[in-house]
Amino acid sequence: MADFLFSIRRDGNAQLDSYEGKDIQIVIPDHFEGKPVTVIADNAFSWLSTIQSVVIPETVTTLGEAAFSWCESLVTISIPQTVKTIGEWCFIGCSSLKSISIPSQVRKINYSTFQSCSSLSTVSLPDSLHLIGPEAFAECRSLRFITLPKNLVELGENAFASCDALTSVNIPSHLQKIGSGAFSGCVALSTITVAPDHPIFMSDDNVLINRKDKRLIFYPFEKHDHEYFVPDTVAVIDEEAFANRIHLESVILPESVHVIDQKAFYGCKNLKSIYLPDSVTRISPNAFHGCSGLQEIRLPEALTSIEYSVFYACASLSSIRIPESVRFISSCAFSGCSSLSSLNLPESLVEIGESAFEGCRSLQEITLPESLKTLGPHVFGSCSALETVNFRPGVKTIPPMMFSRCENLNCVNLPDTLEEIGSEAFINCENLISLVIPERVSFIEPDAFSECRHLMLFVYPDSYAKEYAEERDILYSEI
Repeated sequence: MADFLFSIRRDGNAQLDSYEGKDIQIVIPDHFEGKPVTVIADNAFSWLSTIQSVVIPETVTTLGEAAFSWCESLVTISIPQTVKTIGEWCFIGCSSLKSISIPSQVRKINYSTFQSCSSLSTVSLPDSLHLIGPEAFAECRSLRFITLPKNLVELGENAFASCDALTSVNIPSHLQKIGSGAFSGCVALSTITVAPDHPIFMSDDNVLINRKDKRLIFYPFEKHDHEYFVPDTVAVIDEEAFANRIHLESVILPESVHVIDQKAFYGCKNLKSIYLPDSVTRISPNAFHGCSGLQEIRLPEALTSIEYSVFYACASLSSIRIPESVRFISSCAFSGCSSLSSLNLPESLVEIGESAFEGCRSLQEITLPESLKTLGPHVFGSCSALETVNFRPGVKTIPPMMFSRCENLNCVNLPDTLEEIGSEAFINCENLISLVIPERVSFIEPDAFSECRHLMLFVYPDSYAKEYAEERDILYSEI
């Protein structure tokens, strides 16, 4: 008893606050000073890496947050039927825990309760359970089967994410909500059984679809089809619905689809073509990130923005037509598209974000439209084949490192509207021999032309650019 530290709660019952002993087999006392022990406090056994088994007395009703977190040697724990509440992170990181039986009075499994219990292979869930929270069983890599209880109402985001061994799951009749990424990374999940006449969910050849919200939720990794036609009842491709499906080569979306969610096709490295209908109005961040086999794509006419990292590292993408409706190209949108050799920028374009085309090593010429007002840093950084850039009036600032390491850049036509050139804007542009600085330019960072060894500036008499060249000992000639 001396190894257990207790306190008396306001309700008069006892709480186990911590354990300071060295035993590996723990039997928790049921009383302290004549008071029943009803609560295991937050972090009571946290990081006690040597304990192997725990018996909890039947007086206990609550297991606190992170109560047994990171007990990495814990193999077995007996949770009595009296327990009603299990706190967040209660067993996170118990990597030796093999099985768990949730008591019949528990209604909710909280956030990350069993996350990273990598040896957990058997889970018994009671019919009293209504909610499985976000990441509740994420990274339980030994879990092969799970039977979701009949009264379950909600399955949280990433609830079973990265359960590598999980092969089958059932969708019970009362389940109303499945959070995004609930089965993300479940590479062995091949069988999804939906309760007959379910009002919300359906399984179409083990492809999980929310027919009420018209969302395609999960496409099994184990499907080896090279081509897939999305059903015409689908309006949204859910987050990570097709992520890392390496067998897919072609996907055809119907006119019913309006939204492609985040990371929907992330890492589909063998995807060569995808048909996007004009009904699509949003392609969310990272949607096609790492689709290294994608060769060409036609963007929908209703699209107004190309979002963050949508086509990041699509190394085989050689051409793309950006529709006139697009006003914004976000950061890293085409970064690492090393085969992209031609590009049209529409007259509707207002902003290009940071590193949007960085590392597009096959791009040779760019014409920036008059509508363009804002450019982010590194926009064309490391575009090593880029030779010619044409600005039209509108842009006032060349941002930092916009053309950094564009070693073949030799012709840049700056706009008359230009007022400022940022830090290292042209650093390492070794083949840039001449550059006309517009008369309106009133500030140039000292290192704007670092390592441009052969550069001569053409400047207006009595201009800021002339003064800049003289102060920095840069070759110049008056216009």
